[in-house]
Amino acid sequence: MKNYRWGIIGPGKIAKKFAMALPLAGNAQLEAVASRDGRRAEEFAREFNAPRYYDSYEALAKDPNIDAVYIATPHAFHCDQAILCLNQGKPVLCEKPMALSHHQVQKMVQAARHNNTFLMEAMWTRFLPHMEKILELIRDGQLGDIMYVRADFGFAGPYHTDNRLFNLNLGGGSLLDIGIYPLFLCLLILGEPQQILATGQLAPTGADMSAHVLLQYPTGPTAVISSTFACQTSITAEIAGTDGIIQIPAAWYKNDHFTLRRPAPAGSSASTIVEPETFQLEPMVNGFEYEIRELMKCVDKGLIESPGISHDFSLLLSRTMDEIRRQIGVVYPA
Repeated sequence: MKNYRWGIIGPGKIAKKFAMALPLAGNAQLEAVASRDGRRAEEFAREFNAPRYYDSYEALAKDPNIDAVYIATPHAFHCDQAILCLNQGKPVLCEKPMALSHHQVQKMVQAARHNNTFLMEAMWTRFLPHMEKILELIRDGQLGDIMYVRADFGFAGPYHTDNRLFNLNLGGGSLLDIGIYPLFLCLLILGEPQQILATGQLAPTGADMSAHVLLQYPTGPTAVISSTFACQTSITAEIAGTDGIIQIPAAWYKNDHFTLRRPAPAGSSASTIVEPETFQLEPMVNGFEYEIRELMKCVDKGLIESPGISHDFSLLLSRTMDEIRRQIGVVYPA
């Protein structure tokens, strides 16, 4: 694998975690950072030893010494910034959610395909060791037919009108910010639902304080997800099949272990207890290194999308979130 020189657009909190992960990924280094605020870009570059910084996104996109770009700005800016980089032939890892709407994601995917350039939604959970193991167990039939998936994500986020979490102009709301995690899990395992039933509570700004969703599938499976800024929730997940159930403790989206419980053998008494099997994976140091490696591996192979988080999956995810927001009543500015 060649060495990849990365550029970062948006030097915020999540970008710092990404920058710290680059040395862990191997064959990766931070080359430049861009922000509309040149001083912030300079401070970030100094903190993480980046050779260059820019007060213009266009300048970073046109930098010939950049091999890949990570976009870490608020959701509302992802679409334009990703297309800017893709049009310059720069592979893009775009922080989740990919964009505010299905239409915007379509435009981004079209740009990637038109420019024959890699684009992936930065759903870091997908590539963590525990998630890879869970998918392996499901593929191998260890759970039988999957019939039920449940996951939640909630924390107490005090309401303020100037808080990004509640700002519609920045893509605020619990669904896009944290509800995307449990929704991603359900869609990854069960695919596109036949019916979506959603309810929620809106903050005074019109952003969703909470979102609660039931996904129903034609062959019988059901999925239940919940996200909220109103209170701390268990942040656990379970995947139940005819032959077993996987339970992932808090925080399920970034854990390094889970249990597999199997039903008692046929004919056993009601009091029969089957001890669960625990799977302990390698401890997570940062977590972002796995998605960084995925981009570099795919680009080395000449791919323009990842088999793990494909363009079609991001389109499904955005289309489903559009419908959930429609039912709840969340409308982002045009």
